[in-house]
Amino acid sequence: MKREEFESIVLADPHLAEPIRESAQSVRAKQFSVLTEAAVIALMFPIARFLLTHVGLPWLSELGRYSELQRRRVHEWIDSKYRDEGFDPEEAESASDALIERLEATTDTSARSAWERLVQLFTAAKGA
Repeated sequence: MKREEFESIVLADPHLAEPIRESAQSVRAKQFSVLTEAAVIALMFPIARFLLTHVGLPWLSELGRYSELQRRRVHEWIDSKYRDEGFDPEEAESASDALIERLEATTDTSARSAWERLVQLFTAAKGA
């Protein structure tokens, strides 16, 4: 899946768009700057792709251990890939932590289904 596809899918579904935007805004809150929609997607696409395909969704894991183990795994990935992906590691860690928190708080069945569909799209694109 390319960034453009990710952007279209996310913007078309409020169950995805709101958590993605809010996660990216955690960066803006620390820096007092405005993130454009393109900047949100540029920051969140690699983070969401890694988180969803290599870490998983919290409701599909043992929730008690999900948060710290997965957060550490994402931070390790950020440290190894931030130059390749073109993002600031501190911004990426802040945004990924916010996205993990949003996912952990997701209880609505339709929202969970939307995230599970996104995982399937990422996984299908990865295999292609």
